[in-house]
Amino acid sequence: MALELRQLRVVTAIADAGSLTAAAQRLGMAQPSVSQALAQAERAAGGPLFRRGPRGAVPTPLGETVVGHARAVLDAMEGMAAAAARHLKEDRPATVRVGCAPGLLVAHLSAALPLVAGSDVQIITAAGTAGHLAALAAGRTEAALVTHFPVPGEAAGAVGGTEGALCGAVVAVEPLFAGVSARHPLAARPEADLAELARERWFLPPGSDDDLGAQLTQACRRAGHPVAMRGADHAAALALVREGRAVMPMLPGSRTGRDLVLLPLRGEPLSIVTVLHWRSGGPLPEEWIRSLWEHLVRAQRDIIEAAPVYRTWLLAHPYWRTTPLGPAAVHRPRG
Repeated sequence: MALELRQLRVVTAIADAGSLTAAAQRLGMAQPSVSQALAQAERAAGGPLFRRGPRGAVPTPLGETVVGHARAVLDAMEGMAAAAARHLKEDRPATVRVGCAPGLLVAHLSAALPLVAGSDVQIITAAGTAGHLAALAAGRTEAALVTHFPVPGEAAGAVGGTEGALCGAVVAVEPLFAGVSARHPLAARPEADLAELARERWFLPPGSDDDLGAQLTQACRRAGHPVAMRGADHAAALALVREGRAVMPMLPGSRTGRDLVLLPLRGEPLSIVTVLHWRSGGPLPEEWIRSLWEHLVRAQRDIIEAAPVYRTWLLAHPYWRTTPLGPAAVHRPRG
């Protein structure tokens, strides 16, 4: 088997984008060139790598094997190139500092950044968004991976009140589910209306910015009822939810354990946006940012969205696309 790096990039781009057309757009290639590279890769591999159908291009078992090894090869090449570039560029930071709001993607930064930048990484985790953006604008960090909760009329990805010349690229726009007790009357339902939780107490994560509370307040108002909510320690809130004494907004890729159920909400009244920010003219080159964004999007699709409840929901809601095709400041998930 003799696959060229160009063919490996095409194969992984098709797997990530889900179609040859989207892969061509992501790679900046003409679609006939992508089709030709795929045909060459399939001849070298000895069989078809993708099945074409209504859901796009889905890897075959052989394709999954080739894509997995292709990622390892491309990551190794990327890490080597980044390390070499850092030795040639003395102005590149030896340690990249990234401010992060708690979330499921944070763990992937410590693995992705050394591959992208050839540098060590320092992850600074704290709740909220405004503090991380202020630190980035002031030069105390080189990047920030933060979340926010858009209210009606606000574009998914827009974060107001930032300081300095900050740039942002949406990594994912996800629905928020309601975490409820496994004994809750609605727990066995595939989804529920927010109005059916009108009498519940909602607990919000400690230290979160006001936009989550504002989003929940407005969503409940549109559903025709006021909302009772308060902040609480995460562990204490989970205990109350398991006991059936409260509910809380939860990420759809969360692992729940015993006595806790993720209940999808009809119409997606609550959502969360994850955005990668950097400083315009800062020490991180654009190619690093693009590569880091691609690593995070891949982790979102391959790891977080593989959680059983989330995967089932996505299959039942094919109009919802969590990730954009390319780095962009705004992404609308509804197709």
